[in-house]
Amino acid sequence: MQNKIRWLVFFGGFAVFVSGVELWHRHVQDRNSVYQCRILIDKDFSVDESNSDEETKSEPISLYVRTKYGVLPRKQSDPSKIFDAYSATIDYEEDCLKNGYLKLAVLVPNATEGNIQNIIARFSDAKVSFIVPHYVDNLSKIAEIIVSSGHEFFIQLPTQSSIPLDKKETVSPFLANASSDEVRDKLYYLMSSTKYAIGIANTCDSLVTKSGKDMEIIAKELSQRGMALLNIEDDSDVINEISERINLKTLRAKVFQDSDQLKEKDTIIVSSKQLDDVMEALPKGVKLVPVSFGKKNASL
Repeated sequence: MQNKIRWLVFFGGFAVFVSGVELWHRHVQDRNSVYQCRILIDKDFSVDESNSDEETKSEPISLYVRTKYGVLPRKQSDPSKIFDAYSATIDYEEDCLKNGYLKLAVLVPNATEGNIQNIIARFSDAKVSFIVPHYVDNLSKIAEIIVSSGHEFFIQLPTQSSIPLDKKETVSPFLANASSDEVRDKLYYLMSSTKYAIGIANTCDSLVTKSGKDMEIIAKELSQRGMALLNIEDDSDVINEISERINLKTLRAKVFQDSDQLKEKDTIIVSSKQLDDVMEALPKGVKLVPVSFGKKNASL
């Protein structure tokens, strides 16, 4: 009887010991798992804009850096670096100076690979600018199609008035006088939505770019990252003052309204639906050029 009790005590103690070891092992595994996850999270949320050896080897002249926001334009000493790298180059400048030209940007609110290719096909003998919202599907592919065809493009600044109704619930607009962190975060996400954009295009009645506090942040970030601002506001006092002080490359354009008012050397923005009207009203011989025409490598 005593032997049986001893054996029961022995096996009971052994079972407790084994259970304890197993629990301790699981605890260590859980801690290691949490630690590994923390490392991954820290890496995902780090914003390291220094040159790593690996990045330098793979992209010796990279203009971009991987951050938590995506692939963000790298900070540059040259405020026109990205702009000069990806703005359109034209080989018909002599014809422009002889026969006249019109600077054109086409806003494509519902851009797809197909409709972008169709629009590009209409400009077989010209280069223009495109403005595309950041929330369209396959933006990176669309950007590649535009740039590889010799054109250039800007990302549209998302404001309350520019976001369509079917996107209101999923797209967060820039709000005037938001906190500095919020403005900067949204700007980073916007700039990192794809490569190759030479700047950001403002929208009509944008309260964000009328706010000195907001515009100060936007101008500094764009300038530091070699990008430009395409402004279509009539009231440009805030933008002009800050852009000049911060050395931000700023382009002016007006929204196309009436083909009868079309003038040579204008810089206009048209929606893709208005393109037929512009093409029909274009004076004979006048060439279409991108909005960057005459501004590449030029200090403002």
